[in-house]
Amino acid sequence: MGLGKFVAGRIHQVRSGKGYLAAHPSWDNPDADTSCPLCSGGPQIFQHAILSCPSSTYLRSRLLQGVSDLAPEAPIWCAHQMLIALAEFICTTATGFPHGMPPLAPSLLTPPPNPPLPFTTLPAPGPQDWLAVCNFSILATAAL
Repeated sequence: MGLGKFVAGRIHQVRSGKGYLAAHPSWDNPDADTSCPLCSGGPQIFQHAILSCPSSTYLRSRLLQGVSDLAPEAPIWCAHQMLIALAEFICTTATGFPHGMPPLAPSLLTPPPNPPLPFTTLPAPGPQDWLAVCNFSILATAAL
């Protein structure tokens, strides 16, 4: 499908309730706070993180237009383009990523980086440069 192992794994984990979202059970700290660390508006479950967290409203409107349901029979799981959009959303927002891991996709909230510096041409080699190359070749051949 072209999602890559890591992203496909994140989708599977958060969808099954076993990912790195705050409301998913924690083996090392069962009493951990389950509220969304981004908005504190409720438990951070998959549906909240993808469909309603106010912190990702802009990205949701850009990438997940028309997605209103994440149930197993929802159209998002059958449409290739929608799954690709979900993957981009998850990579950009780092939804379900291990704690402290940065997003994989460049953020759509920030402008693209500065354009590369213009290409500069080097001056044509002079006679002394060709002489150095020839001398190097002669020395390298003699060493063999």
